[in-house]
Amino acid sequence: MNVRTRFQLFDPDDPARYQLFAEIGSEYAINNYWAIRSSIALDIENNFDESNRLDSGSQLQKVRSDVVRYLIEGDSGLEKLILEGRNTWGRSIHYRIFGGYLETMYAGAGGEVLYWPHKSRIAVGMSLAYAKQRDFDRRFDLLDYETVTGHVSAYWATPFYNYDVAVHAGRYLAKDVGATLEVRRTFRNGWQVGLWATLTDVPFDVFGEGSFDKGMYFQVPLDGLFGGSSRNAFSTRMRPIQRDGGQRLDGYSGDIFWDMRAARYDAFSADERLLP
Repeated sequence: MNVRTRFQLFDPDDPARYQLFAEIGSEYAINNYWAIRSSIALDIENNFDESNRLDSGSQLQKVRSDVVRYLIEGDSGLEKLILEGRNTWGRSIHYRIFGGYLETMYAGAGGEVLYWPHKSRIAVGMSLAYAKQRDFDRRFDLLDYETVTGHVSAYWATPFYNYDVAVHAGRYLAKDVGATLEVRRTFRNGWQVGLWATLTDVPFDVFGEGSFDKGMYFQVPLDGLFGGSSRNAFSTRMRPIQRDGGQRLDGYSGDIFWDMRAARYDAFSADERLLP
């Protein structure tokens, strides 16, 4: 079980909307490559029910800005139920295939492939997924909206203090087209912090408050934090106002690189410039 959070900042009625919830997960390994993973979110505390922003007024398809409805009508519910296969071909090509209830707001199916040569700091990848919006109560029903989303990605594991840079270009959930730039730093203790910004073909005045999507990313490993050993981590994204332009599937668009980053050869280098 993990304790996680969701944040929405700079609501005109309240500077910070939040949810604290427990995520109870399970995994059944079918074989060395395929597994069924599931998780259920149990609300502990949130103040989204105090929000007056049930209607975002978005001029785009409401692919994310209805998040308040999900956290009111489905404050507890199914987070994910997926069948996923992962493997590596040779030493350089890593891939995964997935399908099911992928995240809080979407079900679907797709795949991702990453080409990362051994001892190279450059990697390239591609992701493609069909996504259908889930009902607000976060059970098993689906809404009418569906789309195909996908990105081509390039990564650079820089030699400078474990800073990594990624660029993702492609089609987002609202069917807008553009690119995302993200920069992360991975510390020796496993902590990871980063920033991202996305520009698409949605004009700033159509996008709404904030003009374009941007925010901060945090990941904190739980190994040893409360004693014992664990591969789990606490992670969260923080953005000013949740809008609909430049939105990707959570965890299913360019994530193989970040999953592998801490285990790459340079992460264990004795060079103090890399591991401050």
